Amino acid sequence: FGEYDLLLCPAVSVPPFPKSQRSVESINGQPTQTYIDWIAITFAITMTSCPALSLPIGFTQAGLPVGLQVVGPPRGEAALLRACHHMEAVFDLAGALPIDPR
Repeated sequence: FGEYDLLLCPAVSVPPFPKSQRSVESINGQPTQTYIDWIAITFAITMTSCPALSLPIGFTQAGLPVGLQVVGPPRGEAALLRACHHMEAVFDLAGALPIDPR
């Protein structure tokens, strides 16, 4: 974080999959070995103890949500929240799709 304020990366490696499917079987044609493979980037960030937030940024062609993981420097929670608040305004997705509680 010496040069950049935030790290931006996908929230997960694949788009949402059916709830009946236990886990992702492959990513870009490469078989996954464990359940953790498809959430590795999220898991790795968690181990750094840096604050992170998953921000909705759009939808797949099928209309499923896509998230951006925004990571701040250690003890940078306030700056992370400010930056994500600004990003929400820029992406303007607040009313794009109703929330289904199911």
